Amino acid sequence: MGIRFFGWVARRRVAVLIAALVLAVALQVLVGNDHRLELGFVVAVLSMVVLGLLAAVAGRIHRPAILVARPEIPAFERPANPAAVLGAAAYTSFAVYMMGSAVRDVADDTDLWFGAVLVVVLLTGLSVQWLTALGRFGVRLTPEGILDRQPLGSLRVPWDALATPRAALPRDSQRVRLYFARPELVGKRGLRLGDPTLLPAPGIEAEFLARAIHEYANRPDLRPTVGSEAALAGFREIPQVAALTS
Repeated sequence: MGIRFFGWVARRRVAVLIAALVLAVALQVLVGNDHRLELGFVVAVLSMVVLGLLAAVAGRIHRPAILVARPEIPAFERPANPAAVLGAAAYTSFAVYMMGSAVRDVADDTDLWFGAVLVVVLLTGLSVQWLTALGRFGVRLTPEGILDRQPLGSLRVPWDALATPRAALPRDSQRVRLYFARPELVGKRGLRLGDPTLLPAPGIEAEFLARAIHEYANRPDLRPTVGSEAALAGFREIPQVAALTS
């Protein structure tokens, strides 16, 4: 039941975030400036807590053994992550409540500059959260190698940079350990912090992703087919991979 719900959230992520925004704004309109502000605070906090807890649960249990074929790129991508969507929805509830309070203070000529700065900060955070939830971030396998795109930076690992035959292994449920033979080929762009040998894998089964990396690191002849539905189907037919997806 929970897995199906999180899968639905991932597929309907735009609708989920728009609904969270509409409900949060509607709550601010309803509470107005009177005693109902306390009720608005309670509802906003409860919404944030419930959505935050759902995001945490999704991060722990929703790890499908799935890659999405994108032949137009071409690439295999990690599926949408419901934890990021629910986290963005939780932040939306919090940010809209805080912005409503700040706008009321500005309208009353109370803490004018503080309210204006707070609104800008909250809007920036909201933009980052929505971008993370809706953008095509995370791990992408291409004919050239591995690309890990994050909102503030990216990591690019050419296939030739990886060691063979052991190119990748699951480090834990959320990360894949990469083994480099030629680390000088690995490139970063923007603000990409952390160990480049640890590839984040939220929203996907880490062992499945590690096996996909291992397959194409050791099979140069298959790399030109990365991104096609036929290549993905062939990879899923490997007995060890099929055992993960059954």
